[in-house]
Amino acid sequence: MLYVAATETAASDGAAALERVASGPARSVHGLTADERVRNWAPDADCVVFAETPTTAAGSTLLEVVDASGSTPVVLFTDASFAPTAARSTDGVDGYVRRDTADAVAHLADEIEWVCSRPETTGGDDPESDADRETDAIAMTGERAVSNADATGRILESLPDLVACRDRDGLFELLVETAADALEREHCWFSTVHFGELKPRVTAPAISDGDLEPVSRDGTLGETLRTGEPLRLDELAADERLTAPLEGVESLCCVPVGDVGILQIAAEEPAAFDETDCELLAAWCRSAAAVLERMDREASRHAERDQLRGERDRLRAQRNRLATERDRLADERERFRTLFANVPEPAVRYELDDGRPIVRSVNDTFAEVFGTDPETIVGEPVDEGTVPPGLEQRRATLLESLRAGERRQLVSRRETVDGVREFLLTLVPVEAGTSGDGAGYNPEGLIVYSDVTEANRRERELAAVEDRLERIADLVDENVRTPLNVARGYLELAAETGDPEHFAEIDDAQERLRDHVDQLISIARRDDVLVDTEPVAIHDVARRAWVAVDTDDARLVTRAANDRVLAADKARLRELFEHLFGAVTEGPGENGVAEADGNGTFGSDDATPVVTVGATDDGFYVARREPDGAAVNSGLETDPVPGQLAAADGTGFGLGTVERIADAHGWNVGVAADDDRVAFAFRGVDDGDRA
Repeated sequence: MLYVAATETAASDGAAALERVASGPARSVHGLTADERVRNWAPDADCVVFAETPTTAAGSTLLEVVDASGSTPVVLFTDASFAPTAARSTDGVDGYVRRDTADAVAHLADEIEWVCSRPETTGGDDPESDADRETDAIAMTGERAVSNADATGRILESLPDLVACRDRDGLFELLVETAADALEREHCWFSTVHFGELKPRVTAPAISDGDLEPVSRDGTLGETLRTGEPLRLDELAADERLTAPLEGVESLCCVPVGDVGILQIAAEEPAAFDETDCELLAAWCRSAAAVLERMDREASRHAERDQLRGERDRLRAQRNRLATERDRLADERERFRTLFANVPEPAVRYELDDGRPIVRSVNDTFAEVFGTDPETIVGEPVDEGTVPPGLEQRRATLLESLRAGERRQLVSRRETVDGVREFLLTLVPVEAGTSGDGAGYNPEGLIVYSDVTEANRRERELAAVEDRLERIADLVDENVRTPLNVARGYLELAAETGDPEHFAEIDDAQERLRDHVDQLISIARRDDVLVDTEPVAIHDVARRAWVAVDTDDARLVTRAANDRVLAADKARLRELFEHLFGAVTEGPGENGVAEADGNGTFGSDDATPVVTVGATDDGFYVARREPDGAAVNSGLETDPVPGQLAAADGTGFGLGTVERIADAHGWNVGVAADDDRVAFAFRGVDDGDRA
């Protein structure tokens, strides 16, 4: 045998490898490189092996070697890039073996033995040998020229490549290429299911793109795909189940690949495929289906893995975000506690425990200002009188603000070591709430006490000063200017006439002016109208004022059912009652005080005027009823006409002092009267527990 290669090394190594093959008869192999030497040696050789790929520069001498070989058979030992169909179309090539497989040299030995054993290559005397040579060379005319063993071997050679496939398109191409190569057929294709049709996906090189049409899945091929059994049609022209897919095709073998598609291979002669071919292709397609299932499982695992990785990354990001938030809250809490320890004003730190604000600690200033032992209030609820006291009527508002984490300010009066002081309570959560739906919920915060006693006192002083200045301006404009004008007029008249009477009028005007100036001085110097409020029981102050005033035979009635504690200056409130009682009663007489029962009766007859003191929703009132007046509850006392008492002065009551005291407290005063009753109502009065 002659082993032809491009280099001496390749030729000698290939010849030695071929000689070492144990199977088959003993053989002697000589390595050659030049076609001239082939021409000299070929007549004495049984076979010539051309071991280069014809599509490369080293294999470009294939035709020269074939020509030099003469009648000696030539076997092409080449790479897979030179397909079997190309080899079959090359004149003078009697055999074809791929050299890129594990047992390529052994297959080469088998191919040489098979080629050399054919009649047309043995040089027999059969007169038909020359004609047979033209039609029996390796599938050159479409007849079966490959043994079952060779077809199986080629399938097995491609099996590692099939198992190594990682993408579907590559597998489909290998499926078609291997089937066509194993059975040495040019017409082979693979169709996949696509919207109810079997559409060609991969075709052999001999089939053009437009040669095949999609086939409905409802027909014979669909049944083949459903059952999984191969379909062999020996004579398409006489078989009504399928029409010929290609022009000139006489027989067809269809093998399903799982539920993915169908591998089809056609031949131009009838009955070109036997049962062995179908079984071989079925085994090949089952292997492909198993690999496809593995691909699907791997794809599913990859998708699950990617999903798990995404979830892992999401959880990791969430963990990092929570860690950052935790660190931020820790820093905020540390800053908050440092601020709490250093705040110069009394402060309480609270935490919400099951929605209830609980005192956790107080600073040293709190203990010093209020004289409180911290251990007695730590752990107690904020709203149970411990912190802050004086807010019993507004407990719901306080709790709501603390739970919502709202920044808010409330007013409170509290007993300190220096007496009762006024405080502005500031609720400071760790972080202010952002909405009312709980999104801004804060578990802890501060309540800071700011002493506003002196500030409120200065504010009241300033208000009183401003009020006195306004009154002085009004009196100067109304009372001083008029006497001056009168005096000037009479002075001019006296100068013109010399009548002494005019000097007397001037003297009277100056006396009136002097009185008004004294009044202005009194108002300007009067600072005792300033008020210092405290909780005061209205009925108690009214009774004390009643006994200090000459009320003739009138009787005082206080309604026990609606006694009220007000925020007022006790001395100024008593002075207010004294002025009111003096205005609504006349003449000396026996003083009397009565208290009404729950039905409004007073335990005395109706022969004397009755003065009633009672409380309303936002203040109190003082009313007088004449002896012959009807004791009806018409709302006159509790709903007088709103406004200042300047309009009431014209009735002769003379209540300027009452008005000043009310103004100093910030109260609004109203008066109402009918034929036998008169009432004064004071509104905008704070409760004693909110002072």
